[in-house]
Amino acid sequence: MTTFHRLTPLEPLLAGTLALMHHLATRDAQRPPCPYAAHKLALNLHRLANHPALSEPMAAVLERLSAAWRERAHAAAFATQAEDSDPASGPAHSRLH
Repeated sequence: MTTFHRLTPLEPLLAGTLALMHHLATRDAQRPPCPYAAHKLALNLHRLANHPALSEPMAAVLERLSAAWRERAHAAAFATQAEDSDPASGPAHSRLH
């Protein structure tokens, strides 16, 4: 029988955040990141930075990363809006993949 260890709330959040960062870091560099994924990443990093189990130096690093991803999310949202308003770029759904 498989034994499942109970995860602390920190571990699933950390695992999901790292997986999302890996996905965004390895996708096509010519496209801005998905604004929703970048925003979620910024939120997760902020939540991690405020977790009581982490040291102050680690929290400071995570907060800086959160701010950087927040800026990337805003820039990506702006780029997406600009693309959507450009009739030469074609339908928005054709650019999703």
